[in-house]
Amino acid sequence: MQPILGVSFMILAAFGSVSAWAQTDARPHAPAETQASRMRLIPGEEFLPAAIRAQQADDFDNPAFPYVEAGEAAWSRPEGAAGKSCQDCHGAGENNTVRHAAASYPKYLPRVNQVITLQTRINFCRQNALQASPLPDSSEQMAAMTAYLRWLSRRLPPAVDVSGPATATFEKGRELYHMKTGLLQLSCGQCHDLKFGQNFGAETLSQGHPQSYPVFSVGERRMISLHERFRMCNQLTRAEAQPVNAPDYVALELYLSWRGKDLPITAPGVRP
Repeated sequence: MQPILGVSFMILAAFGSVSAWAQTDARPHAPAETQASRMRLIPGEEFLPAAIRAQQADDFDNPAFPYVEAGEAAWSRPEGAAGKSCQDCHGAGENNTVRHAAASYPKYLPRVNQVITLQTRINFCRQNALQASPLPDSSEQMAAMTAYLRWLSRRLPPAVDVSGPATATFEKGRELYHMKTGLLQLSCGQCHDLKFGQNFGAETLSQGHPQSYPVFSVGERRMISLHERFRMCNQLTRAEAQPVNAPDYVALELYLSWRGKDLPITAPGVRP
């Protein structure tokens, strides 16, 4: 129990009396999009220690970059009963017809009538075009493919569509961002709108933009997807973590991608 209590005390010190928040249900902050219009959007890299920031900026030193290279190799490798590769349908290099597509995810897919993530789109293509088995969401193979596709969209701002059939998912994501959860009754907005730049244990709270994901976690020595980061945040607030690709996480990813739409994609990132 000691590690959990230690995390609890850190959060209490950072945010004051949690019981007071829970009893009054106070909401002293404006919706994120309104508040963001009054403050400068700050890339997550600006909150990193200098050494980690330098690692991310240098592709030769970035520990996530071998995943990009593995994803690029997988792109041109035939798989499945169809004997085809992603390259056979979409091309490669400068002729890759979907080289910037990752910037548009999550997005609404009419044929399944729901908003899907980039990971779901990858598996949809694998199963239907390649007739190959789907990649587990938290596998190294999926991390490699998403790192490669997000790298191809580097320097582009997110281009998610939150209108029409995607509206309900977007509004759900906005609601979840401001919803206090867990035993500690904290919301995403309380950390990333009100407390960014302040210390949280050994880290500095960022504004919570997803532009650098997937990221290589130096502490865990592995790639971390955005949804795995959501799970970690749930655990810190003593809330129940959901499975990767759960509908709530898809909605939250869509909202966050829209919220930081004026910042360029910087994936793959590095985090402590």
